[in-house]
Amino acid sequence: MISLRISFLSLLLTIALTFTSCSNLTPGENAAIAAGVVGTAAGVALGCSGVNPGITIPVALGGAALAGAGAYVYTKQRATVDQRRIAEARARLYYAELNQQQQNQRYLAVNAPNTAQTQGQAVMLYDTQTGSASQEVYDMKKVPAVGSSTKLGNTPATYIGSGQ
Repeated sequence: MISLRISFLSLLLTIALTFTSCSNLTPGENAAIAAGVVGTAAGVALGCSGVNPGITIPVALGGAALAGAGAYVYTKQRATVDQRRIAEARARLYYAELNQQQQNQRYLAVNAPNTAQTQGQAVMLYDTQTGSASQEVYDMKKVPAVGSSTKLGNTPATYIGSGQ
């Protein structure tokens, strides 16, 4: 009964921390929180179910490392009006220069101006069908090569840099 309560409490803690807004944290701080939450949740869940500590510890550490690395690659914040306006202008100019065959791309990942909170490069998604940028800006520690495919959140896009 106690292990069930601990598992339930760790699940509630994980959910609470997952859905808590961390947009004002640096990528390193977000990575630390993600690693802590995943590592703790995995360790508690496996430990309470009676799994051997020789298995529980490496699995919890591996989950923490993966979650921390994933959170460190980019963080998501709310875009400012200027970031959205400039990203849309860059993407529109870039898209207008493409020939008909190249214009089959749905989403473009375009650089936006960095803010004081940006740790890497601010990048936004531009939807070529609606002609508008998303409300979110992704703070990417490492941007892909211009012209290559990338994923922002769950959305695949072609990275165009500043669109020049």
